[in-house]
Amino acid sequence: MSSSPFADHDAGSPLERTLHTVNSALVFWFFAFLITGPKNSHATTALLTLSLVTLPATVRVAPRVWAHAAPWLIGLGAYCLYQIAYRLIDGGLEARIDPPARYLGAIPILFYLARYGFNIKALWAGMAVGSLIGGVAGAQEVWIEGAQRAGAGIHPIAYGSILALLSMILLYGATIFRETTWRIFLSAAFAVGLTGVLLSGTRGLYPALAVCMAFIGYRALRQEGVSSRALMLTVAGILAMLTVAVFWIPSIQQRFEETREEYVQIRTGNLNSSSGHRLQMWHTGLHLISEYPLFGLGPDAGKRQALARGFMVEQHYDLSVLTTYDHLHNQYINETTRFGLVGLAALLGLLYGAIGRTTDPLRGTIAIALAIILIEGLTETVLNHHRLMMAFVILVTVLRARLATETIGARNLTLSGQASLSAFDGAEGRIPGDSRPHP
Repeated sequence: MSSSPFADHDAGSPLERTLHTVNSALVFWFFAFLITGPKNSHATTALLTLSLVTLPATVRVAPRVWAHAAPWLIGLGAYCLYQIAYRLIDGGLEARIDPPARYLGAIPILFYLARYGFNIKALWAGMAVGSLIGGVAGAQEVWIEGAQRAGAGIHPIAYGSILALLSMILLYGATIFRETTWRIFLSAAFAVGLTGVLLSGTRGLYPALAVCMAFIGYRALRQEGVSSRALMLTVAGILAMLTVAVFWIPSIQQRFEETREEYVQIRTGNLNSSSGHRLQMWHTGLHLISEYPLFGLGPDAGKRQALARGFMVEQHYDLSVLTTYDHLHNQYINETTRFGLVGLAALLGLLYGAIGRTTDPLRGTIAIALAIILIEGLTETVLNHHRLMMAFVILVTVLRARLATETIGARNLTLSGQASLSAFDGAEGRIPGDSRPHP
């Protein structure tokens, strides 16, 4: 019998092998169809079901998994439970507690994946395929169907944000994978995904993209085995791609011109533009926070609008903003207005929990996801989009499960040899390709 804390059966038993394979397929499925699939992925439903069915076996290793995943589990749990409790208190038994209740399902999934493992390459392949499918869908929408902004059937902001998260992580992966085939695959998926991001016209993503690229470039320069020539060629290729996009793609050109015109208008005191409306909403939101700081006004947009009307009239703001938007175009102001400073603390705890107590290169992967969310959150309520929030939650969950498995000391059982399954080796740490437990 196996001495591994992760095995009820002999390591490599049919059950262990089957669950490992199924887990890998489901992880791939979730990210591959993150954009073009249904809003609520069947992959997460399947993983949750498996986690509940195998709960007796998973409970045995829960304390050891908890020791390494506690920051994320606490952050996610506190955030979701606060929102659920607030909604129930505010709206009674008829209150809508979904989606925060749905995100809680990631907790048993984490323990389950830590217990039975999955192939890390399934995650990377899923993200790459998702970026390719999403980018192509957006390009078809704009270049063939004539749409102004790419969205692939969902909101352009959500679409662009998800693709930005995927493509930047893929670019990071391309710098730390040792296998040339995988580097080419991830780089191609990054290029297609980035095209979709630009076609989405989501301007709030541009600073986030710049920060992520600078971070990835810095990490690559510090990494052994990455030639400066290859890195410079990559940077030149990205800059050339961005230059072509800005000057030759009409929709992107238009968004840059709109930004310039709005800036000029704001400087002259005219706030009747998209950017000007954001300034009005932020100022109004800060006023509401000063009036209801601790617990906010609740999730009901109508209540907030009624209380904001008087202030906006006093400030001579455009009242049409109240009916045009149901949020404040800033994740932090919007969250505090709805759930107070306590709710903001819960949100920041969630984000900190994602990266707390991690190791490289997983830390770098999560840092990129956080950079996208934190920076875009200054101008958009990004986590209000269910697909993006679920993408972030599941990404951190599977990486945390991976880290727990590796750190606890479960050895790998490979199907076709350790060397062929190793995902990547970087100067800052190694993630093997297969996380199945071994005796």
